[in-house]
Amino acid sequence: MYNILIAEDNDFTAKQYKTALEKRNHKVTLTKDGVECVDLYTNESKYEELFRKTRTPPYDIVLLDHDMPRMTGAAAAKEILEQRPNQRLIFLSAYGNAIMNKLDTVREDTIQIVQKPFSLNFLIKKIEGSALRNRIINSQNGNVLTASQDAAAIR
Repeated sequence: MYNILIAEDNDFTAKQYKTALEKRNHKVTLTKDGVECVDLYTNESKYEELFRKTRTPPYDIVLLDHDMPRMTGAAAAKEILEQRPNQRLIFLSAYGNAIMNKLDTVREDTIQIVQKPFSLNFLIKKIEGSALRNRIINSQNGNVLTASQDAAAIR
C-alpha cells in the first residue's frame, strides 16, 4: 500500500485515479491544482519533521497533471523537490518534453512521465512496478538471476 498525493484539476479524471488506486488498497489524497498540492505537501512535510522527527517524503508518490490553473505541475514539482529532493514524482501529462525542459536540474530517477492518454491499468503498473523495482536489488551470479530486498526497505 502506498500513500499517494494527486494534483489533477479535472474532477472526473481525479476520481478515476482515486477509485482505481483505492481498489488496489492505496491511500489517495486529491488536490485540485498545483497551489493546493504544494500547500498540503508543505503541511505534511512540517508534520513529519516536527512530530515524527524525520525528513523523509510524506508521500510515497506524488502524481501531477502539468496543465493546471494557478500553478503548473512543473512549478509544483520544483517547490516539492526543494523541500524533499528525493520525493518520487510522476507527471500524468501530454507535455512530457516540455516538463523535463522546465526541470532540467532534477535527478531523472526522481521524476517519471506517463504520456496521456493511458489506461488506468498502465498507471497502476507504473506505480506499483517502479515502487517494487526500487525496493529490489537484482544481481546475476553465473546464469542465475537473484532478487533480494534492499536493507533500507526492511522496516
